[in-house]
Amino acid sequence: MFVSGVPVMFYTPETRFAFGASAISLFNFKNDTLNARRSSMSLGFAYTQNKQVLFYLPFNLYLKNRRYQVYGELGYNKYLYNFYGLGNNQADNYVEKYGVEFPRLRLTFLRKVSRRFYAGLRYAYDKFSLFQLDPNGQLVQGLIPGSKGGLISGFGLVSVYDSRDQIFNPSKGLFGELVFYRNDRVFGGSFDYNRVALDVSTYLSYKKTILALNVYSIYSNTDLPFFQMANLGGQKKMRGFYEGRYRDNNCLVLQAEYRRHLFWLLGFTVFADAGQVMHRYEDLSSTHWQYTYGAGLRLMIDQSQKLNLRIDVAVGNKKILPYFTVAEAF
Repeated sequence: MFVSGVPVMFYTPETRFAFGASAISLFNFKNDTLNARRSSMSLGFAYTQNKQVLFYLPFNLYLKNRRYQVYGELGYNKYLYNFYGLGNNQADNYVEKYGVEFPRLRLTFLRKVSRRFYAGLRYAYDKFSLFQLDPNGQLVQGLIPGSKGGLISGFGLVSVYDSRDQIFNPSKGLFGELVFYRNDRVFGGSFDYNRVALDVSTYLSYKKTILALNVYSIYSNTDLPFFQMANLGGQKKMRGFYEGRYRDNNCLVLQAEYRRHLFWLLGFTVFADAGQVMHRYEDLSSTHWQYTYGAGLRLMIDQSQKLNLRIDVAVGNKKILPYFTVAEAF
């Protein structure tokens, strides 16, 4: 078993600098075979320059040599977010602030079906309480789904294909996750809706070079609360936009990243992304694509797990946004 406690510092455009502490435990169970994937549990706390509070306890347990996998997160967040309206046609300079406080539970249970294929169930719980709404904004009017807060409680069917050689920094293989999720008042939620999420990444390598490709899509034929909608932006999906810069019931995102090792523990990347949001999937249009691009440096901080410190600079809508965090975007 490996246990480590470290101070935490990261930077994203949504939080600015954040400071805190984190502890992580990496371990194998007693009957695991040699070189089996290690389970992990983390505990962290952070406070940001934007007066946001984050508490998180993510976990990923591989049982019986990954015959079973249980992963998820227990957390609490108190955040100030930007809201840019819904759809693709909001004014470029439109933004309003809102606060949200919520406890979070995510729990996924998977069983191995074949060598690389897993299937199981997911449960999701969030209780959103909104505060500090802009008196001149759209949310305060109460017309947008979820603008009065509410409780998320629902179950999903999950299927996963995973042939990656590494979890944090793969050089070859494919990862795909498909989730059919239902939020329902029967489960105690405040909303009734369906959502299908697809996330597929593939990795191709030649010598010191890796090409990583990602396709991400959210599909729903119902109206979602705005805080559960598909959105573009943030540190993982279309870096270069503030998180939620474009938001609606559906989305399609395409990402490509060229990664190359330089020397010692250092590497660099260049990346480009394209995506759009839609009220309904049939509204997918060639005129609504949004684009971002950027470059970054990598410093490997854990050679056994190939875990990188990530420093990215991305451009979107003629804005330059920096990111300083751990692990690859996909």
